[in-house]
Parts: sequence; structure tokens; C-alpha cells
Amino acid sequence: MPTSGRMTEPRNYAPRTSGLPMSSEPPPKFNLELPTVSQNEQETLLPSPEAFEYQLGALVQQTLPAQQSLAVYQPPAEVYDGRSEKLKALTNPAWGNSKLASVLDPSNMPFVEAAKQAQPKNYGVVRLGNIPFATKRSEVIAFLGRNSKILNDVEEPVHIIMEKVTSKTMDAYVEFMTLEDAMRAVEKHTQNQLSGRPTRLGDRPVDLQLSSQASLMKDLFPVAAGVVWKGVTPEIQPVKPNEPWSNFKGFISAEEMVMLVKHVEVPHRSPFSKECPQRPYECLISTLRKFPWYMTECITVGQRNAMFQTTRDLLRLLLKSLDKGDDTVTLNKQLLRRVAKAAMECPGFTTLMKDDIAWIVGMDDGEQRSYGQPRFASSWRHQYALVPKPSMPLDVVEWYITAIREQTMRDVFARPHGERRVIQDKALSTDGYWGYFWVEVDYPTGAAFDNMMLAHAAQVEFSAIEAILARASGFM
Repeated sequence: MPTSGRMTEPRNYAPRTSGLPMSSEPPPKFNLELPTVSQNEQETLLPSPEAFEYQLGALVQQTLPAQQSLAVYQPPAEVYDGRSEKLKALTNPAWGNSKLASVLDPSNMPFVEAAKQAQPKNYGVVRLGNIPFATKRSEVIAFLGRNSKILNDVEEPVHIIMEKVTSKTMDAYVEFMTLEDAMRAVEKHTQNQLSGRPTRLGDRPVDLQLSSQASLMKDLFPVAAGVVWKGVTPEIQPVKPNEPWSNFKGFISAEEMVMLVKHVEVPHRSPFSKECPQRPYECLISTLRKFPWYMTECITVGQRNAMFQTTRDLLRLLLKSLDKGDDTVTLNKQLLRRVAKAAMECPGFTTLMKDDIAWIVGMDDGEQRSYGQPRFASSWRHQYALVPKPSMPLDVVEWYITAIREQTMRDVFARPHGERRVIQDKALSTDGYWGYFWVEVDYPTGAAFDNMMLAHAAQVEFSAIEAILARASGFM
């Protein structure tokens, strides 16, 4: 503190230009006087609500991509050279333009109805009766012999029937390549019996008979009332109003699917399943393999979802058993691969469902591609009937999806502000890879969605894709 008693400002040590005196003039005053506007002038300056909406719509349209092309950008030459031949045939090097007729041509469309990829196959069938309830699949194959020309192991030729509610083991069916091969197996069994050498499975003499696909399907799907099996193909009978219990309601029931999981979760309450813990998994494999997925007009979204949930739950339970080492003989990695393969090859499951299966079992990208899975499969959230066409190049699939995404974004952005905000708020809870495709299909929710047939879902999705691509090409 200075001792002179005077409090003075410190010296100004700020740099200044040499030779120029410092100025202490105050800064200029701010002009805070704003011009006044009368009420009449305000009304003339502000646009009307109709004019404002029109100007906003015009501004949005100016910021949107032009609707003259399906491509979203002009690809460089090296990008075009890296395209597949299929995509090169659809696009040109400059803009990627394509005529609407070519884009909608069935040979170029990269999407197909998933369930329709299944085809009925009438193989030869034999039935094994009086088998021990703990019979294993390998024992059945060994009983018939490797030279009996049964179907390849990867096609799951052995079907040991299990009552899904009680888990009781019934008869076993084995599929052969041809009917003649099945007849030769039965003839060999008959000759052994006539020569005094009855064939046994374990400690039981087994009854081997020539059977049919109709008998196999009837035993695999016992709750399918109102159905006459013509080989592997079902014929739905007319509705009988006075006999509702005999009318067709589905090939499987939700109770059957739930009980398959319960037999594994609570084995001490299922004495038959406790003795052969692999039986529920093998029953699921047979159900997925032989299910008549091609009858899309008779299968609901809810029924398929019940089968998928059962598949997912059983896979998780099997993985848990493998980690704990519950039964290394019957519950092994081979069984896990069989269940996962049946699920990934199931024509009724969607791309997203198969992506969940692949994630549960830890399947790598290369193996997923071998099952026909596209890239970004987890983003196929609103495709309940369509899947990528087999052997279609992935860049063609993604090119179509890009066109759908860009056009649906244009459609939504062109809507009035209120509608657009509602849609955009809903979009926060889903994936944007397909754009606003879900707005175009406009699926119902709740029971109406669960009761929708797969055939109707395919029709809705194909119609939506064609309408979107038509608008993207400048045609309607």
C-alpha cells in the first residue's frame, strides 16, 4: 500500500503506437431508437398461414434431391468398375439411371417371398414302430445301415415323433431318396424276419413298414384339424359351421411351442424328456424342416413368431447346457449346429429373425452369407415376408434399398409439418436403413397384425416397393 494516503489508478502499461498521444474520448453512443411499425404495416409484412405453408413447402422441395434418378450420387469411374455385372446392366457410368420397366422386371428385382422358396418334396418313407423311448438318431441310422440310401444327414432324414405336450416318444420315420429305396429297406427287414433273425433296436424287436409322407405329416402336426394330407401337401377342407372343432386353425398351436421349451426348462416334470434331453431339440428340427411354409395363405404372422420364439429359447437353453456340461453325450455342439442350421435354412423365418439366430450362436459374417443373409441384416426390421433373392449380388440389393430409402425420405419431407413430425418421432425408435418404408406399408398392430397371413404381408410389401420405385423414377 502507498504511504502517501492517496489511492491512484495504476499506470497504463498497454502498448501504443510510438509518438501518438493516447485518447481518452468516450465511445460513441448506441442508437437504441427502433423504428415503430403500425398494426396495419405488421399485417402487410407477415404472410398469411396459407402463404407461409406454401413458401415452406417450396423451400423443402428445393432442398430435396431431384426425382429424375434412382441413384443418390454420381459414382466415380472406379466405383462403377467395382459393381457387379448385374448392377452395371441396370445403371450407366454417369448417373446410374435406369428405366422403370427394367427396375421392376422380375428378373432384376432382388427380393422374393421367403416362404414361397420352400417346395414340397415327396421322398420315400418307412416307419419304425415299437422303438424304445430313449432311441437316438444315430441308432436309427445304424439300424437301417449306411447302404440303405436314406437322405443325406444334412437334410435331417430321421424324424422321431414326440408328443409336444407330454414329450412321450412315439414312432420314428425315415426318409429315403426314392420310394424304391424305401421298399428295398422294408424287403430286407422282411427277409430277416422270415429267416428267423428279427431285427432289434436296443432290446426291442422293431416293426419296420413302408409308410408315406402323409402319415409323417399327420403325426408331426397332430393339431392340424380340417386338413387332408396329399403326400406332403395339405388340402384345407371347407369350414363346417356346426363342427367348429374340426375346422382348420393352423398347423401348430402356441401351446405346443411353449411346451417344447418347458420340457427343457423343467426336465424333472417331463419324465420322458429327462431320459432323452435331446428329444425336444430334434422335434423342433423336424418341425422346422417339414413345416409346409409354402402354404402362406394358411400361416399367420403370430404362428410363425411362436415358432421363432421357441427356436430362440431352445438355442439359448442349449448353449447354457453346453456351458454347464449337463450331458456331453446328447447335448453337444453337433446338436447345436443342427438346430442352428435348421433355423438358418428355414424358409419361413425373416432376415431379421435369422440375424438374431446368428447372433445367439456367434455365427461369423462369412457363414451368414452362405445362408443368404445380406449385409446389415439387423436393419431389415419391417420386412415380414420379403428376403434377398438367392444368388443376387449384394450391391444390387443395396442399390434398390438406397432408392427406396431416398424416395421415402422425399415423400416424408414433402408432407405438412405436423404429419412429418409425428412420423419422424416414430422413426426414432426404429432403423433408418430402409428409410420410411414402414410408413408406406402401414402395417396394423396388435391382434390384427398377428392374425395377418404371410401371403397378405408379401402382397403389401411388393406393392409398396413397386409404388416407391415408380415415384423414384418419375412415374406413377
